[in-house]
Amino acid sequence: MNLLLAKLLSKGPATTAAAAALALSMLTAQPAHAQDDDSDAPASLAVAAQAPEDQKALPKLALSSQIVYQVLAAEIALQRSKPAPAFQTYLALARDTHDPRFAQRATEIALAAQSPSDALTAARLWQQYAPDSERAAQLDASLLVLSGKPDEALPMLAAELAKIGEPNRGSAALALQMLLSHGPDRAGGLRVLQTLLKNDMQRPEANLAIARQQINADDRPGAHKSLQTALKQKPDYLPAVLLLAQLGPDERAEATQMLTEYVAKNPKQHDARLGLAQLYLTSDRLDDAKAEFTRLAKDDHTDLLPLMALALIEIQQKHLDTAQHHLRQYIDAASKQPNADAGQAYIYLAQIALEQKDDTSAAQYLDKIQPGSAQYLPAQITRAQILAHDGKLDDARQMLAGLNAPDPRERVLIARTDGALLVQAKQYPQAEARLADAIKSFPNDPDLVYDYAMAAERNGHYDVFEAQLRELMKLQPDNPQAYNALGYSLADRNERLDEAGKLIEKAAQLAPNDAFILDSLGWVKYRLGDSADAAKVLTKAYQLQPNAEIGAHLGEVQWTSGDEVRARQTWRAAHQLEPDNDTLVKTLKRFQVNDF
Repeated sequence: MNLLLAKLLSKGPATTAAAAALALSMLTAQPAHAQDDDSDAPASLAVAAQAPEDQKALPKLALSSQIVYQVLAAEIALQRSKPAPAFQTYLALARDTHDPRFAQRATEIALAAQSPSDALTAARLWQQYAPDSERAAQLDASLLVLSGKPDEALPMLAAELAKIGEPNRGSAALALQMLLSHGPDRAGGLRVLQTLLKNDMQRPEANLAIARQQINADDRPGAHKSLQTALKQKPDYLPAVLLLAQLGPDERAEATQMLTEYVAKNPKQHDARLGLAQLYLTSDRLDDAKAEFTRLAKDDHTDLLPLMALALIEIQQKHLDTAQHHLRQYIDAASKQPNADAGQAYIYLAQIALEQKDDTSAAQYLDKIQPGSAQYLPAQITRAQILAHDGKLDDARQMLAGLNAPDPRERVLIARTDGALLVQAKQYPQAEARLADAIKSFPNDPDLVYDYAMAAERNGHYDVFEAQLRELMKLQPDNPQAYNALGYSLADRNERLDEAGKLIEKAAQLAPNDAFILDSLGWVKYRLGDSADAAKVLTKAYQLQPNAEIGAHLGEVQWTSGDEVRARQTWRAAHQLEPDNDTLVKTLKRFQVNDF
């Protein structure tokens, strides 16, 4: 199969059309709409750069004036951004002449226009007229998969796999899965992959490939079994351990234990220690993760990743001075590496300065990020946040609107920032409207879905709020915040408390040491009448993360349990943390507590 295509497709999620467009970059370096200014009409018949294989057994085609006219007309249509007539012209020429070069050109045009069904039609003609062309066969198979027809692609994929030598069979298995994972027929893709790899199951890579596709097909028990087989074949197979950890809390604990034992026996194994640190982060075991990243930083002073990880952990734990120390270490190390970009460190230093109400220092850090840096756009977004912080919301939003962001992920970030600024300004209807508009363009972005849901809740639009969170649960079944947000909202409104409890318990299973999820768990227990257990859970949450909202809840449970002295102490501490916290202010008002 076309391993490069699969590698390209593995770089991130893509629509079928976008994935097919990636295949174009492998076929030709010439864009479908491009034509050299110095080219003449006969040269355009070459259609695209031909590989030697395409020159074999070409039909003897007389270059008639009609063909020249049709080619010129098609190319002019492309120059005018009209791919449909150009595609139809080249497709008709291919059928009339049986020349594979016309079918190839039609395929390229369809791919550039992100029309996979048309691309498949043309690619099949290309293969029919050039049966020995590997490029045509590879593209035909890829487009069949992307069009939801993996079974039809099976013979071609099997033929390509048969050409792979023994040393590369493992990587070929993984590349096959990458391609099949982008097809809409996930169960069919699993079935085809199992057929293709039936003689390779003694390889851990093959079992890993099967496990990945089983996860895509929602067969997690099957994936667990396949990963266990891979790890029996190769106990130190890190990709299998890390994938096992993604299956759920129980599997994460199993993977963590395996990596802990492996690292103890192989303390210099960098990737294993990094994997263990990542698992600790996933499990909210921040101190354990910090220990592993500290060891990694000591082992290699030029490795930037541990320094950034340590800084982020310290920021989350509110150890801002220590975080600044790690960020400055990062900048110093990056300055000694020719291709390193310290922009992200400056961004975090600026954000810390903002939290410390030092706008001047924040601006100075941002000034160090120059155009061309990967962090230039985030720096401008942070500038907008500074403007909003200074009460210049309109200027901030105008700045965001003027940012050039060709990357869809950047446009999502801008939309989310704009919505957040409106929420901070308590312009909740405008925030919801802004995010509702953004969700139309990016309906499957999990972060945007979550932000939109929370904005809708602030406006009392609980139907929209719940619908969006349910959608988020489908997009990310293991996202604890989706379950927690819905469960907490139901508990706070005293509605469907049994369901709220189940949702929050699910969140707590996914993130057992998250202070805010524990706050929700304590709150729903309180709503259900279990004040004693609620107080224990809320106390633990407050110890993990001293926060005004958690303190407000804990104080309420203490007050209603008759311990007014301790409740006042709790509320006093919470008030010192954030005197204007909405939940705290409303709680004190309900209980008519004006002094501590």
